[in-house]
Amino acid sequence: MPDRLGKHAVVIGGSIAGLIAARVLSDYFAQVTVLDRDHIEAQTAVHKSVPQGNHLHALMLGGQQVLSSLFPDFTDRLQQLGAVRFRFGIEAAFFFPGGRSYTPTGSVREPRDLGIDGFSQSRGLLEFCVRQCTLELPNLKFECDAAVQGLIYENGQVRGVRFVRGGVTDSLAADLVVDAGGRGSRAPRWLTEMGFQTPEETTIGCDFAYSSAQFRKPASYDAPEKVMLFGGPPPKYTSAAGIGSIEHDTWMVSLAGRFGVYPPTDEVGFFEFAKSLPTKRFYELIKDAERLTEITQHRFPTSVQRHYERLPAFPERFVILGDAVSSFNPVYGQGMSSAALQVRALQQLLSERAAGIQAHGLDGLGAAFFPKAAEVIASPWLLAAASDFVYPQTTGERPPNMEDGGRYFAALDTLVAEDPAVHRVVTEVFQLARPLWDLTSEPLRSRVLARQEALAAK
Repeated sequence: MPDRLGKHAVVIGGSIAGLIAARVLSDYFAQVTVLDRDHIEAQTAVHKSVPQGNHLHALMLGGQQVLSSLFPDFTDRLQQLGAVRFRFGIEAAFFFPGGRSYTPTGSVREPRDLGIDGFSQSRGLLEFCVRQCTLELPNLKFECDAAVQGLIYENGQVRGVRFVRGGVTDSLAADLVVDAGGRGSRAPRWLTEMGFQTPEETTIGCDFAYSSAQFRKPASYDAPEKVMLFGGPPPKYTSAAGIGSIEHDTWMVSLAGRFGVYPPTDEVGFFEFAKSLPTKRFYELIKDAERLTEITQHRFPTSVQRHYERLPAFPERFVILGDAVSSFNPVYGQGMSSAALQVRALQQLLSERAAGIQAHGLDGLGAAFFPKAAEVIASPWLLAAASDFVYPQTTGERPPNMEDGGRYFAALDTLVAEDPAVHRVVTEVFQLARPLWDLTSEPLRSRVLARQEALAAK
């Protein structure tokens, strides 16, 4: 057991990011309390404060690895609850006008086993599994229906939170407060109230929406694919779709659109939109399937990154993470895994301080954490931005050198088609199990540059 850094830590928000944070804090504080504003049922259900909860979800390999390190039997428990295991390169496929592929660019046309397993399930089941694992901690308390209204701040330190439950205002003292309250985090307002600057923001106007419903998987379906994505090459095509096999022999079915062309929520419009996709495979799969749930829509106008790492000063004993720091376009499925990796960065800092490697206790924790969180966020943010800015309608701050990066990735993709080992590395990067920089490091870099020169010479 690591040395304790304090008596009590409070986590604002009991969704995925907050639960993982609570698990880590339980090693370093005698007591951890999670406060969530919603009413949480003791079953698999959509979290009210997760507006995208009814849609296709992905726990990337990077997030899966973090959860497995914190809860060693996590994937076993996930499967016992009904999650569907699938194999990358075989059971996850892309369908384009030109046919089936095993890369999002269409470069690999035949299945190949990449040795990587993923899991497909509803958001409700995934969050239920993480919550059940976390609630088993003996020093953790989970309080639902508790809406945090503000921070207790004295002499430069956050010393607790004020919250309302059942119409009654209450407070909790804490040695550390972690805000995992999601995209709607009130931290910028609280910083202003405490006399601090608010963070700069980088935004990308992606103007994305998806409409989803659960369908019963047809008894006649016997293809190997368990996770399927449908669309066409951008920027010509802005509409897409996905099918994920989830618990109870069910498909989570999502339609997606951008820039005002959003998938409808009525059944006739939903199927007409499905027919309009650049590949007919999606419509053929769902046209005779039984719909089990209502069609719901979620719109996502902008990705936002709040640059807490740039602030000249920050209150002590306060940390912010997850969607409260960086909220990604959900089409790429990065949010939960990015949050998990941010929590891992926090865990490393706490471990160093508990071991005396950094003899500061909790002092300066936020100032030390935010640059590390920014490093974690950099890879998924750049990957998402590169994809979003393929569309000329996208607004916001473009990453530098996008044209050079595009040529580099085009050359890399030809190596992916030829070499399964390169295919695996690229998959691990896009699954947030490796940093983006691994694609520009040796020895791969020299191979890509040589291929780039050869392509340019043609």
